[in-house]
Amino acid sequence: MVYSNSRKLTLSAWLKIHREAEYNTPLKLQKFLFFYEAFSKVAGDAKADFDHLRGYKNGPVFSNVFGDYTKERSEFELKANACYERFGSQVNAGIALQCSFLVSVLSEQELSALTHEMNIWKSQERFIIQSCSQVPLHESDFNEGDIYLIKTLGRMYPVEMITTSEILRVGKNYFVVGHSDFARLTEEHIDVLSTLSSNEELHNPVFLKIDKEGVMSVD
Repeated sequence: MVYSNSRKLTLSAWLKIHREAEYNTPLKLQKFLFFYEAFSKVAGDAKADFDHLRGYKNGPVFSNVFGDYTKERSEFELKANACYERFGSQVNAGIALQCSFLVSVLSEQELSALTHEMNIWKSQERFIIQSCSQVPLHESDFNEGDIYLIKTLGRMYPVEMITTSEILRVGKNYFVVGHSDFARLTEEHIDVLSTLSSNEELHNPVFLKIDKEGVMSVD
């Protein structure tokens, strides 16, 4: 039996369709769902849903989705697909794009660290550290600092940039490059990126540009 509600099932199916690798990574699916609800709340969506949100050491987790995804995967996916057929049009495509991009350009460790900065998790940190999991998180602890962080992420990764970019993973790093520049990447460029990826001070995501002469710059 699946306990996830239709909203979470629909969102899970959306991620599977658009970024399957992230859907197949349990932590990234959870972070996508959490950020989608956080972005929705900040946008004033009255349907933003934080039910069954629990604090784990790696960040917020929707416990019902986690249980369904890990223990009833086949049934979970069948119901997710059915919900998407019925309710897929209700997904805020812009928010979903931003959240899926975010979980695609940060490592699992970076995503966990990011959610650890949020008061909705941090307010229960001492209990989470003691018990490891299943500590209830409360929407009422989503404070002004959390709102500011979500708004900042929204400005950093606008939809217009996401829809005109490609993501290239090299080593531990995720490089973001525009469509036209992506088509001009050469083996020499990839070799340079491989070298750059060994730099421990390089933080994801890394933005690339290639000028008219083919010279690559990193931001």
